[in-house]
Amino acid sequence: MDPFDEILIKNYLSLDQRIQKLYSYKKQLRKAFYLQNMATHMEYVRLRKDTYAMVTKGFRPDREVEKLLLNIERVDQRIDRYRFRKKHFSSFWGSLDALERTLLQDRFIHQKESDVPLALNQSVIAEINEIETAICFREGIEPDVLENELTGDVEENLERMCDFFAL
Repeated sequence: MDPFDEILIKNYLSLDQRIQKLYSYKKQLRKAFYLQNMATHMEYVRLRKDTYAMVTKGFRPDREVEKLLLNIERVDQRIDRYRFRKKHFSSFWGSLDALERTLLQDRFIHQKESDVPLALNQSVIAEINEIETAICFREGIEPDVLENELTGDVEENLERMCDFFAL
C-alpha cells in the first residue's frame, strides 16, 4: 500500500481528535490575545548583533483584533472542513461490517499487523477521494486530477509530498 494512502486513512480515522485539537487551538488563540500586554510599555530589544536599546511598544487594537479574528476565522473554516469530512466518512464507516471496521482500526489506529483486503483499502481510499473532491468543490477549488503516487522523479515526488502535507 502507498504510504500516502496509509497516512490518509490514519488521518480520517482520527478526525475526532483533530477537531478537538482545533477547538483547543481556538481557545489558545483567544487566551494568548488576552494575556498579552495591551498597554504602552518599554522593552529592551536587540537591534543588531551587538546593539541593544530600549524601545516603546504600543498595542494597536485595530491590527491586533483584526489578526485575532482572521486567525479564529481560519480555524473555524478548518473545523468546518473536518466536520464535513467526519459526517460523510461516518456514513461510509457505518456501511462497513464490524469485521472490516475492526481490521481497519487494528491496522491504522493500533498499528497491529492485520491483513486488510486490498479491495477494502481501495474502497476506503475511493471514499476519501470523493470526500476531498467534494470539499474542493465546496471551496471553489478545482480538484487535482493527479493521484498521490510516487514516481521515479525525485523533484516531482517532493512537490507532491509538499502538496499532500499542506492543509
